[in-house]
Amino acid sequence: MDTSTTTTPNSDSARVQDVLTRYVDSRDGYLQAATLVAQPGLAESFRLIAQRRDAIAGRVAALIQEQGAKADEGGSIEAGVHRWWIRVRDKMSEQETDAILNECVRGEEELERTLQAAMEDEHTSEEHRAIFRDAVGEVRLAKQAFASVVGE
Repeated sequence: MDTSTTTTPNSDSARVQDVLTRYVDSRDGYLQAATLVAQPGLAESFRLIAQRRDAIAGRVAALIQEQGAKADEGGSIEAGVHRWWIRVRDKMSEQETDAILNECVRGEEELERTLQAAMEDEHTSEEHRAIFRDAVGEVRLAKQAFASVVGE
């Protein structure tokens, strides 16, 4: 069986791979953010989010493999640049926690856009849509939590 990520027109493997890539990016971003913040409680929250994102990434990778494709768990170049920018910004900013939280909100918005696009794709299975709907709920909660902390 071919294990490439090439998909047929009726397959949602490519869209599911996009979701996996964003979850890997999210996990890696939160792990990095945990190392940059000075507040131990916030760092622990970031690590917990990273653990949840890792678990979801594993679940999404399994969906791809069930479809007979190979899951790419490497993340995106875009996110690598984004994490580099956070490190640079952290070095330059006196208000690093707000800057990091703002970047977390921005990352959550990108993840939510990816999940929404996956749900709206006509090739996405109902099973996958249900998983993505649950994921959107978690992302929205995280966005609200970070926005409320930044707004304080």
